[in-house]
Amino acid sequence: MGSKLLKLLLILVLAFVMWGVYQTGIKLSTQKTPFIQNLLSKVKKDQPAQPQASSGSDTEQNKSPQPAQGDQPEQPQAPSEPSPIMVRVFKMKPTDFRDFLPVMGTVKGKTEVELKFEVPGVIKKIYFREGEKIKKGALIAYLVPDDAKLKLKYARNKFISAQAAYESSLKKYEINQKLFEVGAIIKSKMEEAALDARSAKAQVDTAKAEEDLAKNDFRKVFLYANKEGLMGPREAEEGEFVTSQDKMATLLEISEVYIEVGIVERDINKVRLGQTASIYVDAYPNLAFEGTVDSVYPIIEGKSRTLTAKIKVDNKAGMLMPGMFSRAEISIADLKQVLIIPTSSIMQAGGGKILVPVVPKATLRTGEDGIQTGVVQIRRVVQGYATNDYVQVSQGLGVDDLIVIETQGELKDNAKVKIVGTEELGI
Repeated sequence: MGSKLLKLLLILVLAFVMWGVYQTGIKLSTQKTPFIQNLLSKVKKDQPAQPQASSGSDTEQNKSPQPAQGDQPEQPQAPSEPSPIMVRVFKMKPTDFRDFLPVMGTVKGKTEVELKFEVPGVIKKIYFREGEKIKKGALIAYLVPDDAKLKLKYARNKFISAQAAYESSLKKYEINQKLFEVGAIIKSKMEEAALDARSAKAQVDTAKAEEDLAKNDFRKVFLYANKEGLMGPREAEEGEFVTSQDKMATLLEISEVYIEVGIVERDINKVRLGQTASIYVDAYPNLAFEGTVDSVYPIIEGKSRTLTAKIKVDNKAGMLMPGMFSRAEISIADLKQVLIIPTSSIMQAGGGKILVPVVPKATLRTGEDGIQTGVVQIRRVVQGYATNDYVQVSQGLGVDDLIVIETQGELKDNAKVKIVGTEELGI
């Protein structure tokens, strides 16, 4: 039993070896090794030249054997340069730059005078309409003048009586003085006459004062406009009894008006006296009124936490009326011929440094396709006035520099870039 297994094992080993020899022969017949190729080349050198049969066979015979693909030496490859980063740039040029602070407010008269009678009485007549333009000195209204006339008449009569008494006492004094000079009366009699004349003179002065007071009270029955302006709403009617505390109406001076606007807390430091402003109202949507900041309140008031500022506007034409809703644009920056760049191009660095990616003009090259390439530089700049959209640069940039505002890769110093778009200032 063991010998049979041994024979079977030997037969299997012999079959495996023969199979390997067979496969090796097949490979050698289909592929020439370098050793066989060298032998064939020696044999061909020793054989005499064969006549050429045709051009096609000649070409095949002259073909030299090629080494195997795996035996060819590898050629060293040159390192490839990174592709330029595509960017969009901003073209700078010196320009005039203005920035405005938009605010809203209400038109107010230069002055708002409350018209009141100085004496009590019943209103006899009113001569104005609400919203009417009134000239200085125009009669607004007057009270029933009967009582004032009686007081004036009484004071006048009293003055006339006192004047007559004074003249009588004065003549009496003159007579007594002549009698004393001739010795007809004693000195005390003459002095008594002098005292009577002096007392009569005082009575005249008192009566004159009372008459003047009555005249003044009579004038107070009439209410006049103390300046030119616009009449506000009527607060009383004819036949109504009023005192010196009751308001008849309000006179609004509108030759100059003020626009009261609210400044939010974060913008307070931007507003200063003397700044110019453009005013717009709904009544004249295509017309801008020019004004200047005249005053700024020192206190922040109200739940809105706003600061009130007044913009003075010339209104001799009377187009602006108190109470109108208005929009104003305060000029908070007016820069001449400065370099402006978009805020999006700013790169914030530590320590308050401000960096800007710049493509200098000297590095620009234009290809056959018309597209420019260049080298970017990361520069430190000095920032001037800044808004949400634009920044003034006072140092660090030149007029011919291009500023990178958009990139499709990470920008580093001296990186190559391809310019695919250019923008200019469009304020």
